[in-house]
Amino acid sequence: MKAEPLLEFDTIKLNFGGLQVLRDLSFSLWSDEVVALIGPNGAGKTSLFNCICGFYRPQSGEIRWRGRSISRLRPHKIAGLGIARSFQNIELFANLSCLDNLLLGRHLHVKSGLVAALLGTPGWVRDEVRQRRRAEEILELLDLQAFRGEKVSALPYGVQKLIEVARTLTAEPSLLLLDEPTAGLTSEEKTDMLYRLLQLKKEFGLTLLVVEHDLKVVRQLADRVIVLDYGLLIADGTPQEVQNHPSVIEAYLGHQRLV
Repeated sequence: MKAEPLLEFDTIKLNFGGLQVLRDLSFSLWSDEVVALIGPNGAGKTSLFNCICGFYRPQSGEIRWRGRSISRLRPHKIAGLGIARSFQNIELFANLSCLDNLLLGRHLHVKSGLVAALLGTPGWVRDEVRQRRRAEEILELLDLQAFRGEKVSALPYGVQKLIEVARTLTAEPSLLLLDEPTAGLTSEEKTDMLYRLLQLKKEFGLTLLVVEHDLKVVRQLADRVIVLDYGLLIADGTPQEVQNHPSVIEAYLGHQRLV
């Protein structure tokens, strides 16, 4: 019996006024795979992420998580199912420390209420210890302990990108949506980010959906590549298959190849 898809898109349509952003989009993600989402600017990649996370609601079609429709769920409900996201532009709290940013990412797992926190009850103390322990474990896993007490605004850009990935992990997701995780990084930092992402996939059994423009990164990271062009899915296959697809060459790759 074939396993059920982790995430399914069934003829998703998204319009903004008269502009068609996603057009009859259908594909599935399976557990434990890394899928790169590529395409020209304006292809609909970030809009697709916003639909998954509940920030946008498609006009028609359905998004299913483990067989359950999530197309009309609110963002916090979707996050609670095990879907976490990083952003193209860093969305950290710049004036808070690295550790505090990770602790904020633990809010879905906090059991104590406001009254317990104000009173400092034993249950709240135990809860606080649990959240800090988990945040510290993730800092250690990503070699970020040296920056734990530093304000994010004082840290190098590459470290901030890694902290954003670390914060998504604090939610304990099954699916990680990464919007251009290597954008703005040096060649050395990209290599390190690739190593980290593959390490995290193995460590936590994650499924990754990654928007990425660097085709060398795509080749090294992705099991599968999905190509969008003006909201249409024009190719879905391995990096080797996609690089030779005529529609992809015309719409996106030009003379640049994935291998």
